[in-house]
Amino acid sequence: MTFLSLAVAVTARPAQSQDVEGLSAAFQAAPPATREYAQHVILLAHPSLEGRLPGTSGVDLAEEVIVTSFRHSGLDPAFGPAYRQPFDFRQGGTFGAERDSTTVTGFNIGAMIPGCGSLASEWVILGAHHDHIGRGAFGSRSTDTPGRVHEGADDNASGTAAVLLAARILRDQFPPCERSTDLESPRRSILLLTFSGEESGLNGSEHFVRNAPMPLDRIALMINLDMVGRLSEGRLQVSGSQSGDTLPAMVLAAGTMNPLEPVLSRGLTARSDHAPFYRERVPVLFLTETVFPDDYHTPEDESWKLNFESAANAAAFAADLVARSALDPARPSWQEVAGFETGGGGPSISDIRIRFGIKPGNYGDTQPGVLVGGVSAGTSAEDAGIREGDLLIGWDGREIVGVMEWMRLMAPHQPGDVVTVTIIRGDETLDLPVRLKPR
Repeated sequence: MTFLSLAVAVTARPAQSQDVEGLSAAFQAAPPATREYAQHVILLAHPSLEGRLPGTSGVDLAEEVIVTSFRHSGLDPAFGPAYRQPFDFRQGGTFGAERDSTTVTGFNIGAMIPGCGSLASEWVILGAHHDHIGRGAFGSRSTDTPGRVHEGADDNASGTAAVLLAARILRDQFPPCERSTDLESPRRSILLLTFSGEESGLNGSEHFVRNAPMPLDRIALMINLDMVGRLSEGRLQVSGSQSGDTLPAMVLAAGTMNPLEPVLSRGLTARSDHAPFYRERVPVLFLTETVFPDDYHTPEDESWKLNFESAANAAAFAADLVARSALDPARPSWQEVAGFETGGGGPSISDIRIRFGIKPGNYGDTQPGVLVGGVSAGTSAEDAGIREGDLLIGWDGREIVGVMEWMRLMAPHQPGDVVTVTIIRGDETLDLPVRLKPR
């Protein structure tokens, strides 16, 4: 039995593990990059890692997997002689809340591909966070499964595995300068980076920007991958392109070389690891899903649900962006993004006590309002008659501008509250009463 078939067998639910040999045959028929990606993500989201909570043996194992992969790809350590950058932080609560929090040591993991010539002192960074919430002591959206492992396959084993695949792709593309066949082509140095402590408040990325091994003004671009394992209809959301004057054209050019369709969104969330870089005036790109899955921060976020092929394509897309940025003689000039949540305030999804029951079809505010990408069975939205394709524009008379603003409107509510939701359906504008159910 191959490694992949064994990994699928031990991670899948019983219904998925009945035809292990068939699954193995399907993997062997898949493109090599897809198999490579699957191998990474299945291992990182394995139940034995118990949700990769910082300060536990599970995250230690995940970090050893990442270091081993970087070494296998022939990448140099990013922090002097070390692949690990340690830091202490308060873990618990929601996004750094002090209540019930404890001090733990986290480790950012980094490897590098040195640049060549006149651009070697400048950097392009590709990153993702590798931690998750363990057994859900904080941050869980599940209320009926105390103590169960939250595997965090999509959030964010998917992004971490994409960084590992992209690292290998880039190492193959950019051999050491002394062995390069084109010594006259300068290129920027490349940093492959995975962060810890993201779930408690972007702790790893915040520590990195305060203790970076290079001057921050030498970073030309930071690209962040967070939740790319369940892309909908082959679409990849790309936020932050407004943060650099040359970025929209670069993203669209990369899109012509990849099966995925890049969707340029107008907003930029402050809730992932690109945010500390953006605040330091580093241009950023944030790659994620266009439709937000219901399994977010629950024990149901498991690796067998991921689309390995589209996630591998996302990794290749990210690698292409890194390569373009590394080779471009001009670097993007930082620009302010009007839709950035400058304070980083407001609720996270795990703070909200009610569940509305839709999958946003434009997460990240690709258009005003919230497009309904799907309706979950048995939820408030289904009971109220909300349908896929509806556009939510009002909440008790207040405008719904986008997903993040809608979360702020939902946060004060308790189960049992009734609200009036205004929707656009075709040519009609409708007001629907909705009784809110618990998560």
